Amino acid sequence: MIRRESILGKLTSLHWFLLLTIVAIAVFGTAILFSAASSAHNLQTGKPDIHADLAFNHAARFAFMLVVAIALSLAPLRLWASLAYPVYITGVVMLVAVDVAGVVVNGAERWLQLGPVRLQPSELMKLAVPLALARFYHQMFEGGRNGMWIHIPALLVVMVPVALVLRQPDLGTALMILGTGLAVIFFAGIGLRIVAAVMALAIVAVPVVYFFALHDYQRQRVDTLFNPAADPLGAGYQLQQAMIAIGSGGLAGKGYMEGAQKELDYIPEQQTDFIFTIIAEEFGFAGSIAVLLAWGVTLLQGMDIAGRSRSAFGTLAGSGFVATLALYVVINIGMVIGLLPVVGIPLPLISYGGTVMLTVMVGFGLLMSIHLNRDSNMSLRGVF
Repeated sequence: MIRRESILGKLTSLHWFLLLTIVAIAVFGTAILFSAASSAHNLQTGKPDIHADLAFNHAARFAFMLVVAIALSLAPLRLWASLAYPVYITGVVMLVAVDVAGVVVNGAERWLQLGPVRLQPSELMKLAVPLALARFYHQMFEGGRNGMWIHIPALLVVMVPVALVLRQPDLGTALMILGTGLAVIFFAGIGLRIVAAVMALAIVAVPVVYFFALHDYQRQRVDTLFNPAADPLGAGYQLQQAMIAIGSGGLAGKGYMEGAQKELDYIPEQQTDFIFTIIAEEFGFAGSIAVLLAWGVTLLQGMDIAGRSRSAFGTLAGSGFVATLALYVVINIGMVIGLLPVVGIPLPLISYGGTVMLTVMVGFGLLMSIHLNRDSNMSLRGVF
């Protein structure tokens, strides 16, 4: 009886404003996916029977993962911390396995086949890295160790999965893992002079990376960003069509399910990485800003939750997940509107796909757990 009352008490204390914001974004995403399935091209080619399931599958996945997220929110932070290193090590081992015996999909070796299940271990690292870093720093601070040297092993924790993901190759995911890891290191208190030095070094390294580290197709994506008209029927086709869709939406859009670019199926992968083009074309500038505001509110709530935690683990793990979410949104919309190269990053809770849904909803479970345990200044002494 006591345990049941305790669980009910936690459920009533959940961050319901955050939950309602998440639900609103996911419901809007379901509506957009329903529109994406209605293109005239799908009707002509007999695809509607397949694509009509997009919205239903998206809604079903979200509903299931929402229950999972709420269940995970009830877990104590000490449990999250105790799983941080095992999850990180498991993820690194799986990335090595991908390098040895991965499944090639669309020319990239990013998947691991485990019986009937196909996994993308790099997605796991988007949560595993900030969790591992949060635990590492919490234990360092708890032991009174806060010198500059502690950031060196933290950087190694970040660079190992980044290097393995780059071998697949998956530049977009590698940049997300790197960005999330560096964000956690920054929030852990690294000096601003070191941050400035690293940024300057990164700027200097840009031409070296471009000419000697990128694959040919990755350099082509960078070139296309600056001159999409150079190959309008090839490398620049998707970006040019996306810009046409966004521009044609105007201020208020053409109306729900009335987008011409979508109806004629001019934009490949419009239900996944380029779903923002449907939003911009059908709901215009006003609808696009509304989506950005919804995500802005979500990110601010996440940072507020992280900032209110009394434990270093809660603050850093929460900040790391919010950084992951921010990178998802910024990179996805940035590449769609032509500010960033196309790297294959979906828009969370709106784009179609189960892997990103799993990642972000587990992250929201972590964030709500941090909220419920915000007054707990836990000790990790004795935790393996």
